[in-house]
Amino acid sequence: MYWSQGDYLGFGSAAHSHREGRRWWNVRTPDRFIELIDAGKSAESAGESLDSEARRIEGLQLSLRTTSGVPVESFDAEDLELMGDLLSVENGRARLTRAGRLLANEVALRLK
Repeated sequence: MYWSQGDYLGFGSAAHSHREGRRWWNVRTPDRFIELIDAGKSAESAGESLDSEARRIEGLQLSLRTTSGVPVESFDAEDLELMGDLLSVENGRARLTRAGRLLANEVALRLK
């Protein structure tokens, strides 16, 4: 679910959850988590809501790291040429090569 921006719930200390563009995470330490739950309080430590543009870019960044890759139009033509050793293009999809997986964050910076 994580890689496709699906909804998921995490349970326990430091667990992360996501629902409809909002993600949140629980307190990190088990002792604090148990203390809050025993007191009937929320164990949520923090969270964030993503706007539609942030969700779109994050969706591309996540998809880039899967075997499905991203639509080739997600990159400028010049970037595709520069990253020839890092990306393979087939059937309109750009996928990370073995070398590209090692530099996935750098490749993801060029997504549009």
